[in-house]
Amino acid sequence: MNILLIAYYYPPLEGAGVTRALQMVKYLRAAGHKVSVLTHSYAGDRIGGEGLFRIHDAGFNRRRTGFRGFVWLGRRLWCEASNRIGIYASIYDAWKRRVLAHGDEILNIIRPDALLATYPPVESLEIALRLGHDRGIPLIADFRDGLLFEPIESKKMSRFACVGRAYAKIEAEIAARASVLVTVSDPLSRYFRDQYGHERVITVANGFDPEENAMTLPEVTLEPGCFHVVHTGRFALSDAGCDIAPLVEALQGLLAARSELAVKLRLHLLGDLARRERKLLAPLEECGLVRVHGAVDRAQALAFQRRADLLLLVTDPNRRSVASTKIFEYLQARRPILALTGPTFAAEIVAKTRSGWVVSPLAAKEIRDILERLIDDPNLDQKVDLSPAAIAAYSFPTSLTRLSESLGAMERPGPLP
Repeated sequence: MNILLIAYYYPPLEGAGVTRALQMVKYLRAAGHKVSVLTHSYAGDRIGGEGLFRIHDAGFNRRRTGFRGFVWLGRRLWCEASNRIGIYASIYDAWKRRVLAHGDEILNIIRPDALLATYPPVESLEIALRLGHDRGIPLIADFRDGLLFEPIESKKMSRFACVGRAYAKIEAEIAARASVLVTVSDPLSRYFRDQYGHERVITVANGFDPEENAMTLPEVTLEPGCFHVVHTGRFALSDAGCDIAPLVEALQGLLAARSELAVKLRLHLLGDLARRERKLLAPLEECGLVRVHGAVDRAQALAFQRRADLLLLVTDPNRRSVASTKIFEYLQARRPILALTGPTFAAEIVAKTRSGWVVSPLAAKEIRDILERLIDDPNLDQKVDLSPAAIAAYSFPTSLTRLSESLGAMERPGPLP
């Protein structure tokens, strides 16, 4: 099948969304499908060439340096003002309009049998709806997060009623017109089946790429004699409901009770932090317990994961569907996991693989107790299953088989007009 993947998050950007898109391209092609990619650019349009179509994002949403920062801020303020008076506007509108302006040109080059659009951002879904409707092309919608179900944009939707109305309309139209709905977790799949009665909803969970086991990773030097806890990725900047305050309280309590932990315990944070998070962590950073490394490339993050004594996962406890790429990278690293999460899909995975421990991210005392126990346990690795067999079901090629089978079952449309 000839597929056009619409994915704003694509290299040179990095992150979980980018990883999922890259793996879809890689393993759908390996399954025999032809896959082209429609994505963003910050340096003009580049149409055609090796199946990659880049359309300029005039809002510079992920590159805000220099004059681009002023352009982004101006558009951000305009969107804020519009939404305040009840007129829905998005910072990605300029990119969407430019893509649609080039829509016929792109479709005439690719002549796809199907469109595969991945959310977020919601504009990817809107683009697919428009292009699919204009040409009668089947649509597959991929939800890496919930739009209305446990939404990652809940704060924005609660502030602006027009955003919630717009998202409800988009989701309903997607559910009505998509040939296949793809989600990242079983709770989200159940939502679409129950809410819309859609007959073709499949779960394609994120997963690790087994070929990355052969990657040459950079050297990571960690202080000998310390217990190294590693967290890769962002907290509230990725999910507004993810709060590290109880974790910080637990660490402060540990340090107050056992001052020697200032030289024995190291929490490595690799990823961007929100301003509030940096303020909360500042005292622990000053004493050396917390090491803030900032954003690093994927290879560096993987290298830290594989050297860790303990890998840390923190989620919004109220989002049952959460199971980001991070949890699968952690499984592949084959190091013990401490998951600060609620009754989520991620918690189910940790339990099924016997890869670690699950504690509520809101329970500071329980976090403190489990950390103290794990730090002092010389046989920590023996308390979990770190075998390849335990995680075999969570590779992305295994998960993507379901999508490939669904694509194969779709009726191929006739030639484009």
